[in-house]
Amino acid sequence: MSNYQGVARVERNHYHNEDETFTRDIHALTPSISILPPPVHHPFGTYLSMSTSERDDFSTTSVDNSTLVVAGSVVGSVIVEGDGGSNRMIIGEQYEHFDVSGSNVRDVVLSATSVKKEEVESKIMAWKNAKISEITNRFKCEDAIIKGWESEQVQKATLKMKQVQRKLEEKKAKATERMENEIAKAHRKAEERRASAESIRGTKTAKVLQVANLMKAVGRSPAKNFF
Repeated sequence: MSNYQGVARVERNHYHNEDETFTRDIHALTPSISILPPPVHHPFGTYLSMSTSERDDFSTTSVDNSTLVVAGSVVGSVIVEGDGGSNRMIIGEQYEHFDVSGSNVRDVVLSATSVKKEEVESKIMAWKNAKISEITNRFKCEDAIIKGWESEQVQKATLKMKQVQRKLEEKKAKATERMENEIAKAHRKAEERRASAESIRGTKTAKVLQVANLMKAVGRSPAKNFF
């Protein structure tokens, strides 16, 4: 491509939404040499490219105006086309160019993702430990309350059982005494009945002996229907 000189008009939109028009001379460039600044790698190398083109009707020169938003700065990009090809020239203030096509960016993204994942896992672990500790402490409090209630109920039941046992002992003693009295009474009645029967037997025996002695004295035999 032969040497040439072109005039490019670039319109940029600034913060106050005012259109500013300026003219810059673009000197001779060679197609094989790029004037892009060396790539600057950033840990979070991402950028947003927004392009708007405005072409003027020139016979040998056309201008492509695009805007790069890189790390909070606005950069104007001009493409100059000549007879033998095109060259890109970036103009602007305080810009950085990030190379996002290499493996370094993937490593940085993976590293950032890993850090984020570790942070999330750390928060999850802390939350889990806090919840488990809270549940354990609550269980200990409830267990202490249950043990206290159990001890109180056991004491009440034991006292009641002792009272019942004492009452049962008293009832047993009274029942035993009553049974013993009934046994003694039965013995007394039996003795009385036995004595009465002995008395009746003695009386009848004496009467039979008296009649027998009388019949011996008279010499008379007892009647047949006596027996």
